[in-house]
Amino acid sequence: MLNKLALSGIKHRIRDYTVLFSGLMIASAIFYMFMSLATNQAFLSSNSPAAATSFIFAFGIVLLAIITIVYINYANTFLLSMRQKEYGMFMMLGAKSSKISRMIFVETFAIGAISTIIGSAIGVLATSFVGRLLINSLDMKVKHFNSFYLPALLWTLVFFIVIFMFSAFRNSISLRRSKVLTLLNRDSQPVKIKRNGVMKSVQAVLGLILLVIGYFSMYLSGNNPGAIYIGIPIALVTIVGGTYFTINSFITAIIVMLKKNTKYSQKGLNNFTLSQLSFRINDYTKILSMVSIMFALALGAITVGLGFNNQIDNVVNGQNYYDVQVTNPNSAQQKRIKELNIEKKDIYNYKTSGKTVYYRSSEFKKQPLGYAQMNMNTMYFKLKHSSNPAKNESANYELMNTRLPESRMLATKFVSDAQYSAIKGKETTTVLVKTNSFKNNLSTIKRISKAETQRYATLKQAGGDKYSSYTLVNGFFSGLEFMGFFLGIAFLAMLASCLMFKILSGANSDVKRYNMLYKIGTRQSVLRSAINKEIAVLFSVPAILGIIHVLIGLQLFVKLLYKPYTNIEIPFAIFLVLYLGYYFLTRYLYKKIVLK
Repeated sequence: MLNKLALSGIKHRIRDYTVLFSGLMIASAIFYMFMSLATNQAFLSSNSPAAATSFIFAFGIVLLAIITIVYINYANTFLLSMRQKEYGMFMMLGAKSSKISRMIFVETFAIGAISTIIGSAIGVLATSFVGRLLINSLDMKVKHFNSFYLPALLWTLVFFIVIFMFSAFRNSISLRRSKVLTLLNRDSQPVKIKRNGVMKSVQAVLGLILLVIGYFSMYLSGNNPGAIYIGIPIALVTIVGGTYFTINSFITAIIVMLKKNTKYSQKGLNNFTLSQLSFRINDYTKILSMVSIMFALALGAITVGLGFNNQIDNVVNGQNYYDVQVTNPNSAQQKRIKELNIEKKDIYNYKTSGKTVYYRSSEFKKQPLGYAQMNMNTMYFKLKHSSNPAKNESANYELMNTRLPESRMLATKFVSDAQYSAIKGKETTTVLVKTNSFKNNLSTIKRISKAETQRYATLKQAGGDKYSSYTLVNGFFSGLEFMGFFLGIAFLAMLASCLMFKILSGANSDVKRYNMLYKIGTRQSVLRSAINKEIAVLFSVPAILGIIHVLIGLQLFVKLLYKPYTNIEIPFAIFLVLYLGYYFLTRYLYKKIVLK
C-alpha cells in the first residue's frame, strides 16, 4: 500500500516532477558521455600523444563526481520540499514515521533509478549523435571510439544508484527528525539569514589567495610539463574553493553596496530584486560555483579543440604551399580542377635526362613559384614566392615535392629555353593549384588526390601532396580535437541544466511574492523587468568567473598548441550565444510559473 502511495504521488505531481526528471536524466546522460571517454583507455592512448591524458581525465572524473553529487543534493532537496506537506498530513492522520520513511525511500530511489536508466540510454544516443556529427563535419580520424561502452555504463549506473540510496536514507532520517507541524507549515516559516561581516571578509581574502595559487599552478604546469602531476591537483582544489569563497563574499558585498545606494535601490523594483538576490545568495553559492567551473571546462574544452583544429592548418600549410598538384592532367582531372575556387594556378614543364631534372627558367619568371617557409622559433609558416628557385633552398624543396616519386631525388637544374629544347627526353607537365581555402575545397581536393594515386601507383607509397600531409597530421591531432569539442558540448548541456533546474525549482516559492506585488498594482512589464534582472545576475556571475578561469587556464597548453589564444573570440562568441539562449529559455519558463 505504501509503495502504491509513493508511486501514485509521483503520478499525481507529474508536471512538478518534469523539471526534476529532466534534470536528473541530463545529469546521468552527461556523466555517461564523459565516462565513455575517460574509462576507454584504448581511445585515450591511441588518440592523444600526451602521456598525462589519462591522469587529467582521472581528475576530471573526480571533479565531475563532485559536481554531480552537489547537483543531486539540490534535486533531493527539491523532491523532499514538494512532498513534505503530504508526508506531514499522513503522519497527522496516524501513519507511523517508520512507514512514511519507507515510502520516502521507495519514492526517492524509484525516481533516481528511473531517471538514471533513461538518462544513461539518452547518454548512449547522445554520445553516438555528437560523435558522428563531429567526426563527419570536421573530417576527424578517431580510433577506438564507442558510443556504447559497457564499463562506462556500469560506472554510471553504480554511481547514481549509490548516490540515490544515500539520498533516500538521508530523506528518511530527515523526516523522522521533523515534527508534524513543521512539515505542514514549512512553506510559511521564515528563513533565517546569517550575516557575519568578519567571516565574509575572511572568505574574500581566502578566495582571492586560492584563485591566485590555482592560476599560478596552471601557468607553472603549462610551461613545465613535468609539474603537471602536482599542478593540476593543486589547481583543482584551489580554484574550486576559491570560486566558492569569491562568489559567497563578493556578490554579497556588491548587493549590500547597491542596497545602500538609494538612487539605485529605490528605483522601480530594484530593492525587491536586490533583496531576492540577497535572500538567495547563500543557497545559490554552491550551484553558481559549480556552474562557473563547468562554464570554464566547457568553454576551455571547445577553445582547445579549436586550437588543435588550427594546429592542423598550421602544420599542413607549413609543409605545402599548393593545395593540389597534378601530373599530366587528363580530361577528368582538368574537370575536377575547374570545380576548385582557384587563387593561383601555375603550370611548369620539365624533362628528365639521366640523373637530372631540367626546368625552363623563363617559366618561373612568368609564374613565381609559391612556397611555405616554417619559422623554427615560432613554429609558424609564412607564404612566399620565388622567381629563381635555384637560389632558394625552400622553394627548390617545394618544387621537388611536386614531381613524381621516382624523380624527386634527382638533381634539379634550371636552363634557358634554347638549352631546354635541345635536351632529349620525355616532357612532363605539372599543374599546381592554390585555392582560396584548403578546407572549403577539401572534398574536391580529396577526389583529385585519390585519382592521382590511382593513376600513378608509386604515388601511394611516397605521398608528397598536401592532402597526404593533411591525412597524416589530421590523424595525429583529430583525437585531441574530438575530445575538446565532445567534452565542451557535454559540459555546456550539464551547466545549463544545472542552473535552469536550480532557478526553476525555486519558482513555486516565488509565486506568492510576485502575486502580492501584482495585487498592490505593480505592472506586468515592471515585474518582467525585475525577473529579467534577477536571472541575468544569476547567469552572469558564473559566466564572468568562468571566462577568467579559461583565459588563465589556457596556459596549460602553451607547449602543446601554437598561440592557444589565436581566434579565441570565435569559441567565446559561439558559446556566449548558446549561453544566452539558455538564459532566455530559463526566464521564459520562470515567468510562465510565477506570473499570471
